[in-house]
Amino acid sequence: MNKLNITLWGMVKVAIYCSIVMGIIGTLVLLVIIPQWVKAPELLVPNLVGKSFYNAVSTLKNAGLKANDIVEQKSSTEPEGNVIEQDPPANSSIKIHQNVKLTVSIGEDLIVVPSVIGKAWDAARETLDAAGFRTDTMARVHSSNYLPDTVIAQSPTEGSQKSRHTSVNLLVSLGRKPQYIQLDDFQDQPVSSVYPLLKAYGLNVEIVNSPHPTIKQGRIISHPRLVQSGDFIRLKVSGKREDTGNSGRRLKHKHNVTNEGEKSLEIRIVIVDDYGEREVVKGSYAPGTSIDLEKRRVKVFGRVLVIVFENGKKVYERHYQ
Repeated sequence: MNKLNITLWGMVKVAIYCSIVMGIIGTLVLLVIIPQWVKAPELLVPNLVGKSFYNAVSTLKNAGLKANDIVEQKSSTEPEGNVIEQDPPANSSIKIHQNVKLTVSIGEDLIVVPSVIGKAWDAARETLDAAGFRTDTMARVHSSNYLPDTVIAQSPTEGSQKSRHTSVNLLVSLGRKPQYIQLDDFQDQPVSSVYPLLKAYGLNVEIVNSPHPTIKQGRIISHPRLVQSGDFIRLKVSGKREDTGNSGRRLKHKHNVTNEGEKSLEIRIVIVDDYGEREVVKGSYAPGTSIDLEKRRVKVFGRVLVIVFENGKKVYERHYQ
């Protein structure tokens, strides 16, 4: 035989040997392995949802199964590290040593609690609802700095990160606490010196001019003595009746708090008019809150300067004639 024939014959023998080996392996699979697999007992897959990942793996191992193909996913119902889903589901029949796919929680995507301090109650609820929070608990207290139905404080605090649907508790103002004040007798005293004192008591003052035979112009003729904080009181002042219309007016001015960030800002609004300088707003307010001085019944006299401070920094100034 020549060299080429010898090579070909060798290759044929290798092919024959491989065929024989593959046949033996196939016979073993058909006659031994497959029948044993078919005869292998079936197990009920245990319920793993809600278990920690390591507890679930241990449970599968004890049952003769294996955890495989682990998937991580955010969840609002299960804490981080707990099993959310499994495949096959619980109580399914499965052969021993088979794999079970687990989906594991990586926790919930937290959201930032917005500031609602200084907002009206209805507006605060809308803001929290839109952000994904609830307003389940509310307490009301008297406050000299906030109008009735205005939010004074909140918990959780603004800027904190919480799960969606977390309840936010609000402390809401009832307005000034009613209290009786016994005023001194201010008759014949200059209205310019008495007016700031009355405003410090939380009173809303209306001045009515009237001629008087003995009391000099600009001095007080009469006034109520027993009043409540927050009341409107009328000062009868010596002067020409036609000047009454110019003696005082409601200030039509609104300030919109800077609408940036999530945290509330400390707001001060100072008024300077013919009767001096006074602070008419002081407190914390949520970004974007509108503060209406007319609704707050702020009354001014003559030329007026309005100065607004946010977190101690002057941000606005306006003159009114």
